[in-house]
Amino acid sequence: MKKILTAAALAATLPQAASALPLVDLYAGAYYWDQTVSGDVVNGSADLEDDLNLDAGGQNVMYVAFEHPIPVIPNVKIKSTEMSSDGSGTVTVPFDLNGTTVTGAVDSKLDLTHTDYTLYWSLPLPIVTFDFGLTARQFDGEMTVVGATNAAADFDFVVPMGYLNAGVDIPLTGLSLAANLNTIAYGDTSITDFDANMTYVLPLIPLLDVGISAGYRSFDLELDEADFGDLSAKSTIAGPYLGISLHL
Repeated sequence: MKKILTAAALAATLPQAASALPLVDLYAGAYYWDQTVSGDVVNGSADLEDDLNLDAGGQNVMYVAFEHPIPVIPNVKIKSTEMSSDGSGTVTVPFDLNGTTVTGAVDSKLDLTHTDYTLYWSLPLPIVTFDFGLTARQFDGEMTVVGATNAAADFDFVVPMGYLNAGVDIPLTGLSLAANLNTIAYGDTSITDFDANMTYVLPLIPLLDVGISAGYRSFDLELDEADFGDLSAKSTIAGPYLGISLHL
């Protein structure tokens, strides 16, 4: 919620910026994402939900974007996603975490928090939006297990991902529908992040579009030891969200 308020406060500065750059579109927004964790640690089949009892709950997402009319220069979007879950459970089938065997009663934490830095281009189409580009996703997280033996693996790396965004404005309604995708696959490791949403623009402030957004986001991660030596795992973090969007 604090980040939603921060995004709203940022909008107060947008009119001054836009007056200096009249051909620039500025976007900001935030949403509260109700996350559910599922999956397992493949090399030992410890279930993240049933064995480790990982629970994420509500997490904050915040973004800003800058668009301009110069075709060869990409637009810029930055998005920050909190993605942390923890729980207490019992590992009955041992698994390896960064060279340490984990078994028995444990307290676990899985943190996949990340920031996206996206460069993208937009096709000049009426009513319909279509964007494509490249995202550098900076993970700043870890997996830790505390029990009879303690183990940890850092998720501190940058992954390049393809970026697609498509949407449509429904004329005379204030409604728009959109979906976006970030994805990459190499070897047996893959990341797919899909988001579908609907936004209603409130007729409140001239020159500033204030929207209420609702959607569903699904983040699928598969790590293979051949590509990522600390851990072999599959995880899906998904759920609905509600937030605010601003466009000047």
